[in-house]
Amino acid sequence: MLKFFFNAAPNPMKIALLLEELGLAFEAVPVDTRKGEQFAPDFLAVNPNAKVPAITDGDTTVFDSNAILLYLADREQKFIPSVTQAKERGAALSWLMFIASGIGPFSGQSVHFRHAAPEPKAYALNRYDFEAHRHWTVLEKHLSQHTYMLGEHYSIVDMALWGWARLLPYVLGTGDATWTQYPPHQTPARCGQCTTRSATG
Repeated sequence: MLKFFFNAAPNPMKIALLLEELGLAFEAVPVDTRKGEQFAPDFLAVNPNAKVPAITDGDTTVFDSNAILLYLADREQKFIPSVTQAKERGAALSWLMFIASGIGPFSGQSVHFRHAAPEPKAYALNRYDFEAHRHWTVLEKHLSQHTYMLGEHYSIVDMALWGWARLLPYVLGTGDATWTQYPPHQTPARCGQCTTRSATG
């Protein structure tokens, strides 16, 4: 059976959403990173980078949240354009990597320097806040013209974004004002879908 190593942070929650959307049976394996369980030898054998999420699927191991999304979507042939749909696939991969290399890292560092880092931290917080807002503004501009990240089709790109979008007021420290700058999706939809058009849950 597929094993899903997780905690409740943004990146594992992307995988939890996809697993539910796909209706796949899986064994959930919690990893308490506050207790350092990610450094246990058994887990390092799954992910040598000591991060969650990770999955094992028979003798296949996949780590990094967006790699797992892509692996499972390709395996099930759902929520991702096929390799024969070059234009759509190119857009999906581009936005997926934009989230992996921009939204995630800059949002994560914004959280760290806002909520956890000791003083002095003003320069670092300003730096990561600026980049986090810049990346979220790119997404808001894109989503102002589309229902979902890939136009009219709900996909793993939306799920990747949702992992972070559901926490945006905490990420940016902007409270209720977040939804003025990054207004919520106005179309009634399922839980996964309603969180993507800009940044809400």
